[in-house]
Amino acid sequence: MAQTRSQVIYAPSDEAPRMKSVFLSGTTDKVDTSDWREDLITSLSDVPVTLYNPYRADWDSSWREDINFTPFREQVEWELDKLVKADIVVVYFHPATQAAVSLIEFGIRAPVPGKTIVVCPEGYW
Repeated sequence: MAQTRSQVIYAPSDEAPRMKSVFLSGTTDKVDTSDWREDLITSLSDVPVTLYNPYRADWDSSWREDINFTPFREQVEWELDKLVKADIVVVYFHPATQAAVSLIEFGIRAPVPGKTIVVCPEGYW
């Protein structure tokens, strides 16, 4: 069995990347039986790359999406920091969502030539 070479950093960890980094931008809504981020992480496990995954298993649906609410602010600041610092950003637009935040993240990184990979399956609005 091949040894894992990639490093995965989940929000809100402040662990330092050990190699080139990729931010995984895109829907975090559970709309499929599989998670596109986990599928990508698995497929890149033998590649020497750091993957920033903003998904949080501990996210509580009762948390307010308010910049004055500490857990929400922490999440947003973590995502923006890693989005800007990452060498590459993968943006996944799931057809079952409008992905408003992903569109904003795409807009932040789009001006940086050759640093953004967009995955947009047929059916995305």
